[in-house]
Amino acid sequence: MSSDERNTPRSMIGRVAAVLGVFSGERPVLGVNDIAREAGLAKSVTSRIVSELVAVDFLERADNGVRVGIRLFELGELAQRSKELRQLALAAMADLRQATGITVQLSVLKGADQVYVDILRGRDADMVIRSRVGGRVPAYATAGGKAVLAHSTEEIVQQAIPAAFEKLGPGTVEDEAAFRRQLAQVRATGYSHEIEESNPGVECVASPLLRADGTPIAAISVTGPAGRIDVLQHATAVRITALGLSRRIRANSAFSSL
Repeated sequence: MSSDERNTPRSMIGRVAAVLGVFSGERPVLGVNDIAREAGLAKSVTSRIVSELVAVDFLERADNGVRVGIRLFELGELAQRSKELRQLALAAMADLRQATGITVQLSVLKGADQVYVDILRGRDADMVIRSRVGGRVPAYATAGGKAVLAHSTEEIVQQAIPAAFEKLGPGTVEDEAAFRRQLAQVRATGYSHEIEESNPGVECVASPLLRADGTPIAAISVTGPAGRIDVLQHATAVRITALGLSRRIRANSAFSSL
């Protein structure tokens, strides 16, 4: 067996991970030959992967080779700030789950999607939900997404409005006019409420976490089985939890640009 074949990852993701994994603080700039040798890949394969990673800014050209690109730096920053957000919110999420007995979620808006940063499952563990940690759901169909978008700029709202509103559940909002009415209702009440919009059989209430200037950083929500319990009765608890977390966020400069 040749050195190129030894310990060669079989999947494309495995090969990309192997290429990126050879960089370190001690060796921030590497040539294709070095990368191929360290990753256990053929030089031709390595060269192709490196070129594609450079094209999408995961790597960038440097003297005598390539180095980690700006896109990986941005993702690392995002991961770190998401971790800090989870740490700040975890105790409050646990208290909210204890008070309501149902699933509590923390999510952030990324583009047109709501991304779930953390989920604490409640007694409704048998309930099937579309969300998972790290997963994305179109923001227009989620209570968390509406809570954030209600306090976002018009430019951000426009990015979240699809050409056609895909029905993710029997109650999914169907057009832009109805969606904008929902956002206005969130601004009036301080919370959003969706029934079977993101999932069949699921009901959710969410409130935004806001910076000092009123811009949103995330949403906290409770989710339960539609028709089996009155999820809306927990709106006040969600709102109070969000207000408390917002005060902590405003006191922490680390969240000023999340």
